[in-house]
Amino acid sequence: VNYVEGQNPILILDEDLTDLTSINPQLISMRPATENDLFVLPSASFIGTAISETQINGVSVPLEDKWVLTPEEQEAIAIATRAYNNTIATAAASANLALLDANALLNELATTGITSNNFTITSNLVTGGAFSLDGIHLTARGYAFIANEMMKTIDNTYSTNFEASGNLVDIGEFPTNYSPTLQ
Repeated sequence: VNYVEGQNPILILDEDLTDLTSINPQLISMRPATENDLFVLPSASFIGTAISETQINGVSVPLEDKWVLTPEEQEAIAIATRAYNNTIATAAASANLALLDANALLNELATTGITSNNFTITSNLVTGGAFSLDGIHLTARGYAFIANEMMKTIDNTYSTNFEASGNLVDIGEFPTNYSPTLQ
């Protein structure tokens, strides 16, 4: 990998590359990251940190697997997610239980956003309104939205009347808790 002055891709380990260490122990499975690789949120504080004067994480030393999801790993996660969700859906259907398809909701948040009571929430970190600053947990607005969706699912499954009776909440009444200076 040759770096030039200016911006360069992050150097990562990729176990899906052909293992050439038997030919040369220094040919570890590393490559420059591409736009298809996903980095975990905490990697932002790790990339560029010094191991020594000449060794820098993500520059001269490839990032370990725990910091990045390669396309192959993303596909493996998608396959496992589909399998788990199918198992859950089958179990819920056989027991006649209400099932909220959270995966579909999260995909909709990530692709188009979801509008509820004049608010559109998305999965965008900080400003999307659904997720808190840790990028994992929902905001109060996100939890209010999910609660509404759960009540709608219960209505549809058991012919209850949460929505018809006005018991859904206005998600705009719940804060997102981030500083306006972050916009």
